[in-house]
Amino acid sequence: MTVFSSPEKPPYFAIILSSRLILDDITHRIMTDKLLGLAKGEPGYLGFEQSSGEVEFLVTYWQTQQTAEAWMKHSMQCRVLSIGESFWYEEYSLKLCEILSNTEFKTPSLSIYTARFPRIVTPRGILTVLHESQARLLHDYVNQEKVFLAPWEPLRDEGYYTFDTCLLRVREMRRDFLEGSGVVLCLLSPNEDKMLAYSNYSNIIRGVFQACNLGYSLRENEQGKGIMQEALSAGIEYLKTELDIERIQASYMPRNAKSAAVLNNLGFEKEGLARKYLKINGVWEDHILTARIMR
Repeated sequence: MTVFSSPEKPPYFAIILSSRLILDDITHRIMTDKLLGLAKGEPGYLGFEQSSGEVEFLVTYWQTQQTAEAWMKHSMQCRVLSIGESFWYEEYSLKLCEILSNTEFKTPSLSIYTARFPRIVTPRGILTVLHESQARLLHDYVNQEKVFLAPWEPLRDEGYYTFDTCLLRVREMRRDFLEGSGVVLCLLSPNEDKMLAYSNYSNIIRGVFQACNLGYSLRENEQGKGIMQEALSAGIEYLKTELDIERIQASYMPRNAKSAAVLNNLGFEKEGLARKYLKINGVWEDHILTARIMR
């Protein structure tokens, strides 16, 4: 997500949708994304800004009052709001505003990385939270490794493998990071043109727990090289030193010897066996529970 910078001099116009959500599910996010995709093809469209939180904002910018009003009354806009009244919104407000002046600043750095998001250099790659411009790397990864990863993951429908879903996932990764609820660190090749591995530190809980869960995957042709251990070792160190996470929990199916070896080498200790714990590839599978304690 970027800050909108208008190619037009003021005045220009904005349609602002502010809302409080009862339910922020995947359908709401997909519909919002499709709404933005539609707006981009409408006459007079200039750009958009979006933010989430207790109150969410979706702002689209338009060249003229007429084009802004047309978008405000667009049948798809009205349809999404109508559906939202039944399923998503506690309340919302849709406003048309005129922008009379604006002041802008942008740092001279052109890097897609900012100080808010980690960029960790490892011996064989770059460990980072993906930027929206890198969604293609995630798309390539999930599609190229689809058959290899299937026995170790939940059943996926075909929508999971589309570029739009991957872009949505990247946006969620960045939002979760900013909200402090999770950190998805992807290991990229040194020139950052290929995704090698994926690690997800999810369900971060603060206070008396200071803990999270860990899931991960690795390309088939990178197996047996120590790359997964390299990525996880750097990620765990980041979680410990920068986010004060003191307990990381991970589980694996008893037959997954490679995953067991990786966790053991990283200092995870077995804590028990959970029967029929997760539904993997359509089957409820037992999992061995492990944790690394860093208190």
